[in-house]
Amino acid sequence: MELEFTNRLPDPEQYNSLRLRSGMGGRKSEQRIIRALEGSSFVCSVWDGDRLIGMGRVIDDGGICFSVNDIMVDKEYQRRGIADRIMTEIDHYLDAHADEECFVTLIAKIPADHIYLRHRFEYIDPERRYGMIRHQDDRPAKKYSPI
Repeated sequence: MELEFTNRLPDPEQYNSLRLRSGMGGRKSEQRIIRALEGSSFVCSVWDGDRLIGMGRVIDDGGICFSVNDIMVDKEYQRRGIADRIMTEIDHYLDAHADEECFVTLIAKIPADHIYLRHRFEYIDPERRYGMIRHQDDRPAKKYSPI
């Protein structure tokens, strides 16, 4: 079956299930999930039939600050380029809605940080490798290089 990349919001149970299956962490309350997903400016969800197997989202203030969140892929589907494709969909959204005056940030878990380097993010503090900001200019993406 071909995977479907869409903007459809998962329900809270699907979201929690993916958090657990991806290794993202524990369950969140239904009310918080609903508010978070409905408050997202952009969602890319990945489906294998009726099963949510990946997602990522952007939240923003509509002007200056954008945050990339919840990039997760079910462990059974990892290492197939799905997270990279989710980030490409997010890139399209950011390219259309954020310019050089905007701050686009994320918090990356190692070793997933290498994906974000391919999408114009770099470390705010490269020596300590925490916090990343995406450049909104035409600067080329950096190659991943473990420190």
